[in-house]
Amino acid sequence: MSLFDGRWRPDPQRPRPGEPPEELLLSDEFFACLTCDPPYQLPADGRDHALDGHPRLDVLAITVVDERTVRRIGRRAGLTVLESTSVIDTDGSDRVDTRNVVQSNGRLIVLATRWRRVGPPPAGAHLLSGRWSEIETDMVNHDEDTTYRIVDGALEMRDRWGRSFRAPLDGTVAPYVGDARFTGVSVRWLDGRTIEESDHSGDAVVFVAQWHVNEDGDTMHVRFDDTKGHVMEQSGHRLT
Repeated sequence: MSLFDGRWRPDPQRPRPGEPPEELLLSDEFFACLTCDPPYQLPADGRDHALDGHPRLDVLAITVVDERTVRRIGRRAGLTVLESTSVIDTDGSDRVDTRNVVQSNGRLIVLATRWRRVGPPPAGAHLLSGRWSEIETDMVNHDEDTTYRIVDGALEMRDRWGRSFRAPLDGTVAPYVGDARFTGVSVRWLDGRTIEESDHSGDAVVFVAQWHVNEDGDTMHVRFDDTKGHVMEQSGHRLT
């Protein structure tokens, strides 16, 4: 049995140190995200409104459900790709956003993000208003739970989304099943505790992940690189 054999779960994602807070304003039937890129302001009337310049959404509808709950529904090319419900707790200091997000590959994921208020809310505004510091984001259904096995010099992977592959640990390209973004995958040892996975689309490598098992044998550190300048790091822990 190798260090990698078993079922692994990513830990909740936490913001980088020094990440600026989110600032929202919901007042006089208008909603504004002052720290979004780009910032925007829309009527909070439950209807679709154009959202110019957003990388993922064409339109956004914002509905005030009650004094502690706000729902946002975003669409792109007529398809719903985001459903988010924000709920503020009874003392107004904490908030949870539950989001149904359709990814670019068509998969639906459910995320829960916890926030803590930074400073008092604006006078007379809805409780969603104010500056919020992100605590963590986690997958509600743990769809990314992943099982690895090393058998006869090959890495076998499968996860709860139905993705899988069996690839020799010598860098040979093998089929990638269950994700339309990738036609193949190659894996290789970097050292005795680290495996590098390269995901292919045709002849091009379009995504690279490095999986490193720590000395405790129950913690995994992962570095994701989309080959377009975006790198993310995350840890996970062994379930079995």
